[in-house]
Amino acid sequence: MRFKNSHIIVTGGATGIGKAVAHLFAAEGGKVVVAGRNRVNGESAVNEITEKGGVALYVQTDVSKEKDIENLISEATKAFGPLHVAVSNAGITESASSALDISSQEWDQVYAVNTKGSFLFCRASAKNMMENDIKGAIVTLSTLMARGGKGMSGAYASSKAAVIMFTKTLAKSLASSGIRVNCVSPGIVATDIYNKVEREMMMEKGTFADWLVEESVNTGQLLLPRAGRPEEIADAVAFLASDAASYITAQNLSVDGGMDWCW
Repeated sequence: MRFKNSHIIVTGGATGIGKAVAHLFAAEGGKVVVAGRNRVNGESAVNEITEKGGVALYVQTDVSKEKDIENLISEATKAFGPLHVAVSNAGITESASSALDISSQEWDQVYAVNTKGSFLFCRASAKNMMENDIKGAIVTLSTLMARGGKGMSGAYASSKAAVIMFTKTLAKSLASSGIRVNCVSPGIVATDIYNKVEREMMMEKGTFADWLVEESVNTGQLLLPRAGRPEEIADAVAFLASDAASYITAQNLSVDGGMDWCW
């Protein structure tokens, strides 16, 4: 019960890694706000948590819109009080992933959600913590692909690389307030984020992660020969948000099975 009576917001908390994060915090006593654009998925995630005895609330949010972020913080604090932990997980990828093919509009959309959205949410969360003198924790989510340039997912990879640097910068700004800021960079995890890539590569839905694992193992790039589970990423997020990481800030924790490179 590391987070008993703590108030946590998870953006992109309705599916995939974000959903696993929300479930874990709730299971450990936290009062969790699930933020996301899809109301059906968000309310479903909250229902799953409450059915298990957890405390959760859904707030419809587009993280790229500042008014939505303001509303999220307002509704969350009305329900559960000041914020203790903020998890910036919301993210999207492009459909035409080559830097030669992606439209400028889609590039802007990816950056609006992944980079600007993280900035808006983390800043608003930090302000709430400071106003209430809470020495909280902020955890952002990046990706393995942020570590090196790839032929595919140029907008996604570069937007998530920016998240890592923003995390470090924010950590320096908030250190005097006792607020820790860290990042988790997952490796291959089978989530819906790959759906657009699968369509572009004309692969069956749900097969890209398995293909990528096989290719990475065959080329000696993946030390643990399997895809990660959302719950394993959630464990890393919860660790960085917990008192066990009280002397850790401005760090990027890779949870990637020892992945050294990508395709």
